[in-house]
Amino acid sequence: MNKSKVKSTSKINTRMMEALEKALFLSVSENTAACYHLQSGGSRTRAKLCLDASNALMLNEKMALSLSCCVELLHNASLVHDDLQDNDAERRGRASVWSRFGKDIALCAGDLMLSKAYGALSDIDEINKLPALLRCVSDSVSKTIEGQCKDIHQQCKSLSDFELIAAEKSGPLLQLSLALPLIAANYESEVERASEAIRQFAIAYQIADDMNDWRADLANGQLNIVNLLARESDHSQAIELAKTRAQYLLKRCELELKELPANCGASAIEACQQLFKAVCRSQNE
Repeated sequence: MNKSKVKSTSKINTRMMEALEKALFLSVSENTAACYHLQSGGSRTRAKLCLDASNALMLNEKMALSLSCCVELLHNASLVHDDLQDNDAERRGRASVWSRFGKDIALCAGDLMLSKAYGALSDIDEINKLPALLRCVSDSVSKTIEGQCKDIHQQCKSLSDFELIAAEKSGPLLQLSLALPLIAANYESEVERASEAIRQFAIAYQIADDMNDWRADLANGQLNIVNLLARESDHSQAIELAKTRAQYLLKRCELELKELPANCGASAIEACQQLFKAVCRSQNE
């Protein structure tokens, strides 16, 4: 019986993901640059987390699709703007939007997806839930912008500075994948717990990423936790310290997610466990 239930859920998610893709492209169909970016692929991780949480919390499909579309458009808008600010010429193995269409067009394409993310919420029938949902999205976008500004200026002198930048740059938009379904399901009191868990995941993810890129970031003068810690030790010790911190954060994240209602953080827990295993494997290499 359990196997049957899992298979049914998977089938629903596949169908919903197809509907999501259609909604994403339809929302930006008249903008070539935005469509080009969406066509480059991507894991749609945030949308999947949102759909799974919505399903666990028994939200209807229309609500789940609106929330997931909002989350995914916000994420992709941030990627287009991030590539522009970092002068990254490639994204997902091909030319980034600004590299292909120019910086002005890329800025507009990102702005369009940001606008359409808010527009996705207009499909929600339960009007009484819109104020809280819109407030949550607006606050998350504002925090992301603040984190991006800090990252650009690299005002980082300590581990706490690094974690603040990592959390504010990557965490808020990822947090929406759980926060929006919780609000829609009348669990607004659980949003803080979910957001703190995802905050820890975002920091751990950045640490894991930095452990792979510390040499390149050192050469390019980019912010990297390993190189920051190496100021007080050597790089071997810095890597071990970074790994230990990432593992600790991921364990705390998993514990917090397990406390969420209706097991709505199950997919996030799985992602957390996968990242933990990746960090452990890197420890033996």
